[in-house]
Order: sequence, then C-alpha cells, then structure tokens
Amino acid sequence: MEPSNATKARRPIKQPVSRRKHIVAAAADQSTEAAAPPPATAAPAAEETPDLVIDKSVFLRKFTENALQQVKEGNPEEYYKLVKVFAYSRTASHLAPEKYEEEVTPWISALSSNVSALGIYYRDLVTTIFNSDWVTCNDERFVHRYTTLILQILSAHPAWIPQAMPAMVRWFTYGGRKTDNNALASLVHDRLHSLIKEIYRTIPTCGASLAAELVKSCPFKKAKSNVQVLFIQNVLRCLEYAIGVRREVLRMVLNHVIQIDVEVQVELEDLDSDDEADADEAIEDEGIFHFEDDEPEAADSAPGAGKISAGAENSDTGESDGDESDAESDSSSDSESDWESSDGDIDDEVNLEKARINAKKTVAKLDAVMSTIFAWLEKHCQIDLETKEMPESTSKMYLQFLDLFITIVLPTFKSRYTQFFLFYLCAQDPQYADLFLGTMMGNVGEPVRNAAQDRVSNVEKLAAASYLGSFVARAKFLPVRIVRNVIGVLVQWANAYLDWHEEQVQKQLLEGEDARGRLRGVNYSHALGGPASSVLYSDFERHTVFYAVTQAILYVYCFRWRDLAEASGGGPVVESELDSLRWCPEVEGLQRVVFSKLNPLRACSSSVAQQFALVASQTNFMFCYSLLQQNRRKPQDGDANGSSTKNASNNDQALRAELDTFFPFDPISLPISRQFIDSIYLVWQDVGASASDDEDGDGSGDEAHGNRNEDEDDANEAGVVGQMVAMSISPVMPLSALPGQTFSSKF
Repeated sequence: MEPSNATKARRPIKQPVSRRKHIVAAAADQSTEAAAPPPATAAPAAEETPDLVIDKSVFLRKFTENALQQVKEGNPEEYYKLVKVFAYSRTASHLAPEKYEEEVTPWISALSSNVSALGIYYRDLVTTIFNSDWVTCNDERFVHRYTTLILQILSAHPAWIPQAMPAMVRWFTYGGRKTDNNALASLVHDRLHSLIKEIYRTIPTCGASLAAELVKSCPFKKAKSNVQVLFIQNVLRCLEYAIGVRREVLRMVLNHVIQIDVEVQVELEDLDSDDEADADEAIEDEGIFHFEDDEPEAADSAPGAGKISAGAENSDTGESDGDESDAESDSSSDSESDWESSDGDIDDEVNLEKARINAKKTVAKLDAVMSTIFAWLEKHCQIDLETKEMPESTSKMYLQFLDLFITIVLPTFKSRYTQFFLFYLCAQDPQYADLFLGTMMGNVGEPVRNAAQDRVSNVEKLAAASYLGSFVARAKFLPVRIVRNVIGVLVQWANAYLDWHEEQVQKQLLEGEDARGRLRGVNYSHALGGPASSVLYSDFERHTVFYAVTQAILYVYCFRWRDLAEASGGGPVVESELDSLRWCPEVEGLQRVVFSKLNPLRACSSSVAQQFALVASQTNFMFCYSLLQQNRRKPQDGDANGSSTKNASNNDQALRAELDTFFPFDPISLPISRQFIDSIYLVWQDVGASASDDEDGDGSGDEAHGNRNEDEDDANEAGVVGQMVAMSISPVMPLSALPGQTFSSKF
C-alpha cells in the first residue's frame, strides 16, 4: 500500500548519496575549502541547509576524535592534517585573513568538543594553536571564538601555560618594526591583554610563568627605541591586573633601564677620555700659551728648514752636510709619514663622531624608556579624593620600588638617572620621603660599629650618604623641618665619630703599642697636637664614611642654607641682610667637624669644598678659606708623612673616585623625562649677590685666600669644569668649548 500524500509531505527530504560522499571525502582529505554550493536542481536552500550544517559539524567532531585517538595508536597522518588546519602566519601563509577565518571557524567548534583530551600527546597541535597569528585577524567574532578555545585548553590543562605565555608575549613589540601594521598594533595589544587578564583571573597560578616569560622576552639594550618602548608599555600594562607579579616585573624593568643608563655613562666617559687625550697632545705640541700663531706652522711647512739648521750646526763642528739625494730621501720619508699621520687623524675624527652619534641615540633611547615609566607612575600616583591620601596599592608599589632601589640602584656607581624614579615617588607623599631618608640613614649606620658584625660595606655606606645629601639638597618638596632634622642627625653622627676617633687615638697612645705613636700607619700624635693635617691618603678607607657624611652636610648647606637660617627678628631670610642671620641649633658642631684633624675639606670633593667655603663666607656662617689654602700647599700625592699614594689600595682609590664624582641627583638632562621632575626639583640659586660677586667672593674671602697665583686659580676652575662635564649626560666637549662655565652652573 502506498503512503498517502500527507505522509510523503511529512517525511524529510533525503540528500542524494553522491552529495553525502562528497562532504565526507572533503573532510577526510582535510580540504580547507567549504562545501560546494548545492546544484541548481537541488531543493531550496532553506530546506537543505540545516541538514548540511548538522552533518558537517558532526562529521568534523568525529574526525577530530578519530585523529586524536589514532595518534596514540601510532598513526599520526590524520592528526597532522588537523595540525595543518590551524597553522597560520600573516607573512608566510598564502591565505588572506578572511579566508583563514572562514576555514578555521568550523574546526574550532569541533576541537572545543574534544578539549579534555588535549594532553601531552598533542603538543604539536596545542602549540600550533597558541602560535597562530589569530590576533591579527579582522573578524571580532572569530577572535572571540579563538580566545575561548585557548581559555578552554588552559583551563582543562594548566600545564600548557608555559607554552601559551611565550606565544602571547611575543606580540608585545608588534608595531615596532617596518613589517608590522602600525594601524593594527593597538588592537592587537588590546586583544592580548584581554586574553592574558582572563587567564590570570581564571588560573592565578599562571603568574610565575607570565613573569618568567616577561623577563626572558625583554629586548636587548641595543634594540631600537620604539621596540623597547612598546615592550615596556605592555609589560607595565600587565601589572594593572597581574598584581602578584609586580615585584619580579619591576625588578626586570629597573635592571633594563639601569643597563642602558650605565652604557650611556661608559660611552660618554670614552668620549671624554678621547677629548682629553687630544687636548693634552695639543698642549704638548704647541705649548700651553700657544694661540693662533702662523709662524710655527710656516716653519713646519718648509721642508728644508730643519735640514738647513742641522747643516749649520754640522758645519760648525766640521762635519759634512751630506749629499742632496740624502736630503731628498729624508724629505720624502717625512712627507709620507705626515700623510699617514694625517690619515690616522681623519680616521680618529670619524670614529669619534660615530661614537658621539651612538651616544646621542643611546641617550634618546634612555629618555624614551624612562618617560614611559614616568607616565605609568603618574597614572598610578593619584590621591584618593575621599581619604585625601595615596591609595594602599600605591604605597605598596612605593615599598617595592624602595626595596628594588636598595638592591639594584644603590650599589651601582655609574647610575645617572634611574634613581629619579624614586625621587619622583618620594614627592607624591611626605611619608615616602621620610621613609627613604630613614632607610638611607640606616644604611650609613652608626658612627661606631663592630666591623666584624657590620653587614654593609663602606662602598654601600658611601653611596647611601651621597644619596642622602643629594636628595635633601635637590628635593624641592621637602619642608624646612625635614631639612633641619636631616642636617641635625648628620652633624651629630660626625661629632660622635670624632669623639670615638679621638678616644681610640688616646687609647693607643696611652697603651704605648707603638713607640712612635702610630696607628695603622697614621701619625696620630701629629694629628692631635700639630696644625690641621691630612690622613686621607694613608687611612682614607678607614674614615670613608665620615668623609662621605661630612660631604653630604656641606653639599646640603650649599643648597639649603636658607632653610637653616632665619633673620635676626625671627622672620624669613632677607638676602640683602646676611650679616645678622641666626642659625638653627641643628648646625651647631659643624665647625668642629670642618676644622677637625681628619681634615674633611681635603678628603671631600674639591668642588664641594670650594663652594662650601664660598657660601659659608658669604652668609657669615664660617670662614675656612685659610684651611683650603693650607691644604693646597700640602703634597697632593702623599699622606701626612709625605709618602706616595702608589701604595694605596685599589679599594681606597675607588672610594676616593666615587666620593669625588658621585652626586646621584645632579640635574637630569633628558628632555622628555625631565618634564616629570622639573616642578619638584631645586635648582641652584646664588647667594644674594651678582654673578661677579659669586665668582670673586667677598672681601674676607679674598683676604683668606691671600694673593693666590692666577695660574692656580685657572687650574682649579678647569678641574671644576672637568667634573661638571664628566657628570653631564650630553656628549662631552673639550674644556675649551665651555668658556664662562662656573661651579654654580653645575648646581
């Protein structure tokens, strides 16, 4: 009996067998093309599309299950066809992004049903999924499906996180190369951070892998500036949601910055040494007072001039002049030698110019990286409008920066600008500055401490004292109360050290352990009873911390004397009435330190000592020009007994070099980064007098100096300018190119 027409209408329309075989064959061959459209004679699309879709998705899921199963059985052929589906590179693939999206989308659904099976056997497939260039695709729906697949894989198998992080972090520098699509860079980074943030939220234990990969992927310091800036920007962006990795990541960032910072200083020192060598050679060749005199040049240009003179001398002694051929030969060899020398000079100039260009590029790179970090700090240092205080998260970040500063920046002698991150943070909250000052004072330590129990080296103590003095001198945001407290603590420290030192000397003299009254090679009987003397060469290392603390006091006084004094009536300082100033009690005892037998004015940097003598004289606080004059007359290369410094230890010489040149918060000359510092930075201000008065000093100062030799003054000025140039970030120029520079310009 045949079915009725109504029954026939209710039955689904079956697809032709040939059509079903076509779909199966296409999937089995892993053809990446979609199924061909139905023939014109087929039923309407509205009736057959659902069955086609259902059939294809079911088959792809079954095919995926079968491929994953077969690879365990040793038959990877179908498995590698599946791997090939997800392999895509924006530069190497022949597929356009739109075509790749269309072909991979059905396979994402098929694989999502088998995520739980993606164990260790399927490393090739999983890493291919991670490393595909999906992030550059245009369709947001496809990107969402793809990131969902990655999240499903990582959630089911967290062991794959170490393989997923490198695949994502490698995109942090996208947009920094010529082959990158700069217009797409911002979108790429947004997609990456959205995925990493979700992974971190879902799997908090991924922080260790994320931090390790960020450290590993950090560009080399020689990489281009835009590449480094993009990486630092994205690394800092990770810290906005991955709080647990902040310490490790900030350590990496500071280490990276300080490497570039130190490289800048090394390059500038090399330039400085080349310029000094050229200047010394010019002085030897032309004489120190030689200016623009054409006569020596004309004499040198005459080939026979030297020969004629020699012939005249030989004729007087009865010797022959030699034949003309010898004269021509000598002249020819001299010309060739001059030509080779000229070529060498040109090569040196070219190399020096290249070095200057490279130094400028390195400076620009450092400025770009540091300004990126400053901008990030500014964003996270906003006061809470309700509590009127810094958020707790900002305070925790500051503590991390302070700890990293102590372990990374403080021991690095050649660091020039990295420390300004902490300077900026200290300006955001008075408590931050107090904590920094207390930490530095703690590193300086007690005046008297058992060396065997002391865990801080003299180098670190010297650096801490230098940071302490330079910070107080330059921090415009410090109130008067803090400035006076710091000076008071430092002066008390120095006086306590002098008390201990004198007790030790007296003890040694009374015990008679040395018939000559010497302790560790220093003539203490002379130091106690005679005129002011210097022990800095024979025992400088022993008193390094004392000298560093004293230099910090003098340095701070030069900048902040206005905060240490008040007018006779108790009001603010009037610079035109400096004769009647009253000084705060915190500076009592400083005169004893300056005129002590350890003679700190000779041990400290000559620039600081000279400027302190000038400012102290102008403010009628202290007159110590006579001590400077006395130190100038003493042997410059010997100790109190006149012995040579050649026997001084290398550590002793290194400490002296650091004390002479290390002023951590000297002016920052990075044009972009300094915009974050200028408003909180105290620049040098002359004592209330004209520039000429500042250079010449007052009458008492001139009298204390006596009739100094002009050449000696010029030499001192050249030394001061030399130190200024050495501490400058700009490409170093010869001293002759810096006329009119004075010490105050350094401040």
